[in-house]
Amino acid sequence: MNACFYIGPEDNEWCLKYFPRRSPGELPIAGKSWVRHAVDQCSCLEALSDIFIVDCYRRDELAARLGQGGYWSLRLHLPETRPCGSIRQLLEAHPEIPADDLMIVWGLVMPDVPDIRQIFSELREVESMPEPQPPGIWLLRGGKLYECLCPLMRIDSLRAYFDLNFRLLEKPGIYNLPGYSNKEGCVFGTNVIILPGGKLEKPVLLSDHVRLERGVELNRQVIAGKYVLINENAVLEHSVIMDFTYIGKFMFFKDKIIDGSRVIDVPTGEFVELEDEFLTASSRPREVSRFSITEFILAVFIAVAGAPLYLGARLFGRQAEKLEFFRYFLLSIPSAGPLSPEGRIWCVTAAAIPCTPSASPISGSFTGPRRCGIWMTCTSITTAACSIY
Repeated sequence: MNACFYIGPEDNEWCLKYFPRRSPGELPIAGKSWVRHAVDQCSCLEALSDIFIVDCYRRDELAARLGQGGYWSLRLHLPETRPCGSIRQLLEAHPEIPADDLMIVWGLVMPDVPDIRQIFSELREVESMPEPQPPGIWLLRGGKLYECLCPLMRIDSLRAYFDLNFRLLEKPGIYNLPGYSNKEGCVFGTNVIILPGGKLEKPVLLSDHVRLERGVELNRQVIAGKYVLINENAVLEHSVIMDFTYIGKFMFFKDKIIDGSRVIDVPTGEFVELEDEFLTASSRPREVSRFSITEFILAVFIAVAGAPLYLGARLFGRQAEKLEFFRYFLLSIPSAGPLSPEGRIWCVTAAAIPCTPSASPISGSFTGPRRCGIWMTCTSITTAACSIY
């Protein structure tokens, strides 16, 4: 027996509106994504060996997170796809999916049964495949299509998704919640840190790597995803916090879904993007793009190419400062006689020249070297007092 999950745009417009960066199949429900809940239950069915996950949204990201199915002792397949309107179109687009003894989960539905094997306890034969295909669980066997009539929990709106989180938190039934501690309505993952002064009112679910600072209050029905940081004296009630979210000090949220900087008010369906990172923000590590890599390579190239010029300028600058290069004269000297300007560089030895400080030029004189912060005006100069450089 094989299984196929189809995650398409039908009945999922609400998900694209509120969670544009997530595939509907990856929406966390009580701390675990929908597709992981589905694979968990299929792994309990006897003789089921392969699962085909047809995701029309973020197939590559989903494949990277799920792997090849070794965790469940199954084989997972995530073929490239396009939206299909019915089971017939799905099988025509993917001939690699076996068309017999195949269970098809169409859309975001979850069986509401005490035992997963009861989903086939009541079947209704369908004479023709409906188009478009309604959400549900279907069985292809012996060339015939059957509809599973077991009770289903549908996720077809923001409100239905929000309520289902807390329904599974209080009564998980056949669904396994994540975490390593489930005592008295408190589900904790690994590396959960709660500083003194905090208050928790069950039921509450804290996934892996959650940190609650001093004075944080979680007042009944709060679900926090992975890598969540809630700062001091924040208060939350009946809210869902998505993975990689930061909540600032003294914030209060009730009946909300907080996904990074996006805060969704579930009763009204409105949402807002908070620009102030001190209120709420995403703590997800920044992804490295090809543009940032290109910028880094260019920066390294410029630094390496400019290093010799920089070192040369530093060395030349120190030598020029030592010799007071920029304080010399542009003078000229003939073979004999007085000095006359011709554009050559001369250094006047101040110790051999009678010089006196002067604030204004003297007729027939020139300005000499700077000594002790004062420019000297020298009046009696001979060629013996000058040295060429």
